[in-house]
Amino acid sequence: MYDARIAEQEILTPPPAAAPRINGPKVYGARPDKAFVYRIPTQGARPMVFEVEGLPPSLTLDAGRGILGGRSPRQRGAYRMTLHARNGQGRAWRGFVLVVGDQLALTPPTGWNHWGGHASNISDGIIRSAADLFVQGGLADVGYQFIGLDDGWMRMAPAEYERIQREKDEGYLRKHRGLDFARTVGAPRDAGGNILPNGLFPDMKGLADYIHGFGLRAGIYSSPGPMTCQSLEGSAGHEEQDARQFAAWGYDLLKYDECSAGKLIAQARRERPDFELATFWRPMVASIEQTDRDLVFNLCQYGAGDPWRWAPGIGVQTWRTGGDLNHHLERYFDQALRIATTLRAFNGPGHWNDPDFLYVGRQVQTRGNHFVAAADSGLDSNQEYQYVSLWAMVCAPMFFSTDVNHVSDFTLGLLSNPEVMAINQDELGHTAEVLENESKRVVMLKRLADGFKALGVFNRDAEAEVVVEIDGAALTGKRRWAVRDVWRQRDLGLCENGLAVRLSPNGVGLFRLG
Repeated sequence: MYDARIAEQEILTPPPAAAPRINGPKVYGARPDKAFVYRIPTQGARPMVFEVEGLPPSLTLDAGRGILGGRSPRQRGAYRMTLHARNGQGRAWRGFVLVVGDQLALTPPTGWNHWGGHASNISDGIIRSAADLFVQGGLADVGYQFIGLDDGWMRMAPAEYERIQREKDEGYLRKHRGLDFARTVGAPRDAGGNILPNGLFPDMKGLADYIHGFGLRAGIYSSPGPMTCQSLEGSAGHEEQDARQFAAWGYDLLKYDECSAGKLIAQARRERPDFELATFWRPMVASIEQTDRDLVFNLCQYGAGDPWRWAPGIGVQTWRTGGDLNHHLERYFDQALRIATTLRAFNGPGHWNDPDFLYVGRQVQTRGNHFVAAADSGLDSNQEYQYVSLWAMVCAPMFFSTDVNHVSDFTLGLLSNPEVMAINQDELGHTAEVLENESKRVVMLKRLADGFKALGVFNRDAEAEVVVEIDGAALTGKRRWAVRDVWRQRDLGLCENGLAVRLSPNGVGLFRLG
């Protein structure tokens, strides 16, 4: 019997050792001859010195910070490297393959997005604070890459603001209580039609450069409609122009949100019986592919029209499988089960089902049609451990959303476990299979590239503890097998035949079997 119960606010992830440990994906995709930035995720005491064997001539290495820059090679192929890191306490090395071709996101994208923690009330300073947190809080050291803007960086057209005031749109005004309209309202584009940021974002290129300075990658947001969900400027009719602008500023990911485009889609369906959704989203996908940068494309259509069936074919790397999870956070488990069952065939390197962000820690809460003061997510500790474990097991994009100005040690520990991240970032890209789902017990098994397996054991009962019995021979094909508790980074030794796991209400045990 193994006791995997978790006490309230218990930090399971041990502090990192002083000796170097290289984390992150072992494979990475890029298109030929594109601007490139990659931070080698490495835990351990600084200062640290990095070396790379087999570094392509078009790439450079900042040896003191472990940041790769330059341009991806022009020649397609797999570029095999060995990454080295050393400090006064030891050294580490691991293989790394840069695959130059047509695919990005060979493992699920990772990072932070501002929406859950800040909603519309964001600024250049908040986004820079997120980049600082990645470095100072150790998140960059375990492999989080993207600092993602959501809705709120653009301008609102004066006519739209006048409409809101004229019609006394109290719902909108309540929803955006605290928003600095004086710095948000203005001509959304210049005389040449180029999109303009609002006054809270004085230098969009400077912001991206700041993020790149840490070896991290910058994400941006837009909509195929005339307006975003928050009534700011969208990209309708300006797809090529906006794609060039996003790339010129230096952004590396685009979240493209349906918002007001729903009316355009409905109109197209009325006018053209043969209308296909893929044709509506393709213009922006094609436009960003023609730029000088690799932009990962996150399609946000809330799962309408089964995007998993057609999005990979037009070059989309991730697509939402449902609505905004922060409005119905209790559905996190069902969203993960859906990916592990009915949608699992559509998951794999270069194309990932996205059930939405990990809304953990401090969040802006929604009440009716407006935002209220930030508070904890409402999930208990065990549920948050379940949440992160599930996203790791089903290969969901490991994007979290939280208030970066109020991040607890518990939240940092929850997010910065390198062994949990390794399960999510495993290069095989195998989505966990559901072995058991009954009596509120769920057992998932995921194959890993090194021949080991990840085992997730979950208790969906919010009131009672449960013991889940595992037949080891059925999982591994062997009578004796080694077990490691991934969250606690603890070897449990060899097990004979089977394992019984005791779980808290809403509890989880996450193991590596070999």
